[in-house]
Amino acid sequence: MSFFGKKQSANAAPEVQNFHPVTSSLQGYGELSPEDTKWHCSTKGFGSETHTWYTILEDGCWIMVQIIWSYTGIFMIPATTQMTFKHYNPVTRVSSWKSVSVNGFKHDSHSCKSDTFEIKHTGSPTTEESYRITANLDKTVQIDIMFTRPADSPGFKLGKGPGGGVSVFGKDASESKRDGIISHRFLPVMQSSGHVVINGQMVDAKGDGMFVHAIQGLRPDSAASRWNFGFFTTAGDVADSKLGRVRALQMEFETTDYYGPTGPKSGRTKVNMGVVTSSKLSSPLIVVGQTSCAAVPTAFPALNDDVSAVTQTPGAKDKDTGYNAPSAIEFKWAGNRVGGEKGRVSAAVAVPLLGTTVGEGGLIEKVDVLAEIPYVLRKTLAAVTGTKPYIYQYLNSASLHVELDGEAVEVQGWLFNEATFVSE
Repeated sequence: MSFFGKKQSANAAPEVQNFHPVTSSLQGYGELSPEDTKWHCSTKGFGSETHTWYTILEDGCWIMVQIIWSYTGIFMIPATTQMTFKHYNPVTRVSSWKSVSVNGFKHDSHSCKSDTFEIKHTGSPTTEESYRITANLDKTVQIDIMFTRPADSPGFKLGKGPGGGVSVFGKDASESKRDGIISHRFLPVMQSSGHVVINGQMVDAKGDGMFVHAIQGLRPDSAASRWNFGFFTTAGDVADSKLGRVRALQMEFETTDYYGPTGPKSGRTKVNMGVVTSSKLSSPLIVVGQTSCAAVPTAFPALNDDVSAVTQTPGAKDKDTGYNAPSAIEFKWAGNRVGGEKGRVSAAVAVPLLGTTVGEGGLIEKVDVLAEIPYVLRKTLAAVTGTKPYIYQYLNSASLHVELDGEAVEVQGWLFNEATFVSE
């Protein structure tokens, strides 16, 4: 697939379905295989692949470590790899970040290394699993963090089998003829340990974390116009007496005008998947997913009555980005319990006031995505796609309202969320 080819015309006449959301073909909890979270680094046209770890520390601080591998599909332009590290203190409202283009990237299954970092993976989906991340980004940031998934807290994808968690773009969904994919696989329950050194000060990295492996095998201006991501967790010594330590994740993307139920300009489609977990249970409480198309509500089949949805309240246009940043947000989950357990579970978490000024309303940063990727790739994307993507990152204390077995439970914790705008 050429970087310059495979882009659909948004003005083309309506035709057959050219988007196949996983949420309308698969449902429920899918066990992960070793293949699901290993590096693939496909060079069959444009593609980006990420391994991302998040953790909320015992004092409420937030850390993110991300490895981004990108390939443009353009002859003579090699693949690039970027490492991004961020630490945010919600009390002081100070954010520390580094984004470094690395050389000599090599991967071996789930592990990888470069001239700047090394990540060693041990374990498997059926045993305890860990990633040790060591990096010396420069004289101001050094990292030595371990993310560990307990053996009794499995990862997941939406739906079983190799296609679990994978939405397909193109009129022909077969692997050899499709335009591309978007794929997500999650380890929602991980514990972080170790430390980072920031400007000579050591930070204890003990916290409650997660991991996500994502692949976007399509040009960014064609794949998705919007993204929403939410990660709620209890933190520190906080644990609910009924549910223990709780995690709730949700990932949503909305297609561009190039892809829809009957081809270009037939309706932007939202794909949303999520999970709610409890440390007092050996499997997730619920794994849910849903498709929505406002233009044609019946365009895609609803496989169940799951609820997996995020609602943004648009604010005024942000002069810094040109987008209408959210002024409030709410995430909702509802579905039948995993593993044959009887009963239905629902959960919701909301932040009624999000900020547009860094440091206010939980706003960590407005991330200019193009500014954080290598120069050659940045110039190529800006020239060819015309997009200027921004990510609004927020961290707020929050309460997750859970209803289980006829009982309502309020779980105190933290909500990290991202609202990403790729195009209008």
